[in-house]
Amino acid sequence: MSAQAYDHAMGQTFVRRVVTGIDAAGRHLITADGAAPNTIVTDTVAVSEVLWLDGPLPSISDDPDNADSGFALEPPPGGASARIIRMPGIPAGADPDSTWLRVAGDSESKPGMHATDTLDLMVVLEGCVVMGLEDGERVIGPGEFVIQRGTLHRWRPADEHGWTYFVAMLRPDIDANTDIVNVKPVTTGDKAVRRVVTGSPVVDGGAVDAVSMSAITMTDVWHTGGPLQSVDQGGDPDGPWSLVPPTGGLWFRLVELTPAPPFEKGWHVTPTVDVDVVLRGRVVLELPDGVQTELGPGDVVIQRGTNHRWTAIGDEQFVMASLMMDATAVNARM
Repeated sequence: MSAQAYDHAMGQTFVRRVVTGIDAAGRHLITADGAAPNTIVTDTVAVSEVLWLDGPLPSISDDPDNADSGFALEPPPGGASARIIRMPGIPAGADPDSTWLRVAGDSESKPGMHATDTLDLMVVLEGCVVMGLEDGERVIGPGEFVIQRGTLHRWRPADEHGWTYFVAMLRPDIDANTDIVNVKPVTTGDKAVRRVVTGSPVVDGGAVDAVSMSAITMTDVWHTGGPLQSVDQGGDPDGPWSLVPPTGGLWFRLVELTPAPPFEKGWHVTPTVDVDVVLRGRVVLELPDGVQTELGPGDVVIQRGTNHRWTAIGDEQFVMASLMMDATAVNARM
């Protein structure tokens, strides 16, 4: 998708965010629909923070927004941020090496090179970006994923066009003591979903695991196996496929739906807080009692434990990135 088409699809709002929830009467409904409050848009840069957690998931129904304005680089231990960011391209006549995104404390010899105490789960929505690592540079394009595991890295535009990406930054909680289960080291697979996983060595290639049923395909991009205790935690699933992550863990997946009439088995509830980012196509999100809304490229849904189903519409395959964070430990305390 071109930057122009992407901007048209998003209309006047940089990012439309739909938040679901359950009210005091037990009704499943849409609690917010529009721009997230922590959003800035300038002529060159735009940022929308669609989710912020100060620490381990406090409640499946907790406010998804940061009470403070501004954009902290890293969330607190056990916390998370999820943002969609738009960056400019290379200015006319500029040296590409002069366009590395600078960060505080970087060096003149390696401008922009930095590391964070976070596991970053990223997917490019439109445009292309160059990721610089210690072993060289890689161009990441639309629909391609990066799993950044606390390693040194830097970013710059790949060309004169802007680029837009989604990133969830997850801060480890070294005090988390839940067992890590059903995770095996990441390898390159044959699935048609490219992911670049940083580390030693860097893994760059197709994903390994996917499941298809009826009109849906879900490809696993990352799996932590439990609460995040270190930035390099996680990999591919090892064991029977599961829709929901293990206690305190998360899934990061690519979900593809073929347009088809709604089907009753599509209704489901998961004990998770989900961040769903539409990459391509259109879909109807439906909740009980006739509550529904239509979503398109660039839209984000924060799904908070509600009964729902997805129905792809139109002639194009629907594709979204889905981050599912387990909240069963929260429910057990409530």
